[in-house]
Amino acid sequence: MCLFCDVGNHKADAHIVNETDKTITFLDINPANEGHMLIIPKLHVDSLVDLPDEYVLELMNVARKAIKAFEKVYQAKGYGIMQNGGANCEFGHFHLHVFPRFENDGYDWIYSTGEKEVSDKVAAKLKDAMI
Repeated sequence: MCLFCDVGNHKADAHIVNETDKTITFLDINPANEGHMLIIPKLHVDSLVDLPDEYVLELMNVARKAIKAFEKVYQAKGYGIMQNGGANCEFGHFHLHVFPRFENDGYDWIYSTGEKEVSDKVAAKLKDAMI
């Protein structure tokens, strides 16, 4: 069984912050910063591509509420949103990380080394594929 499905069905413990018909939001057990939340759909999918539009909209609406809460509770001037999908989806269930950011909080993206092309050729390939 899926741990996040268990959280969504109230069969596993979590520090729940918010719940809607389509989503459940709870604190991450390994937070980037205090207040770091995971927003999950109450539908078992591992990719944003597989989520129905109404779930995507609900996830983004909940994320906006989380960001507003960071401003109220922590006076956070910034935030981070992160999601890994498909084969890179840890736990096998779509989840959106939303966390407050603070000056000098030490959080940083880590990129792989090596040359990466940034060009009109790359943009054109992606543009043609975005149908």
